[in-house]
Amino acid sequence: MVFDSTGFELEDLERVGRDAENEIRRLAEIEAELGDVRGTGTGADGLITVTVDGSGRVEGIDLNPRVMRLDSHTLAAELMKAIGKAGEDGERRVREILEDAGLSAAPPDLDEAREQMTVAYESFARAVDGLSGR
Repeated sequence: MVFDSTGFELEDLERVGRDAENEIRRLAEIEAELGDVRGTGTGADGLITVTVDGSGRVEGIDLNPRVMRLDSHTLAAELMKAIGKAGEDGERRVREILEDAGLSAAPPDLDEAREQMTVAYESFARAVDGLSGR
């Protein structure tokens, strides 16, 4: 991305600043929404309920007392199944939030993003310096 300073006015700089502020505000709202994501999964025909946060960390496990009738191996398998379902539910919700916001749920290439931001910043800084007569 290269900044074109041809015909660039102070009003344009103000608009870019407002647009950046709006985008920062929008991203903060998305971040808050992502922080509230919870996924839920069940196992043992609903006798086990697991809740995870947006990163998949288990926040709660609810065991119906009747689940204690299961042998230890079955109980462990059903608990793992519920945890897996909760993680999938949380991931689905995160994807939905990102897609609704027009963002990709794929992990970003941070090196590429850093390089693009550096090029854009340097181009913008040169243009601003040129406008201010430096």
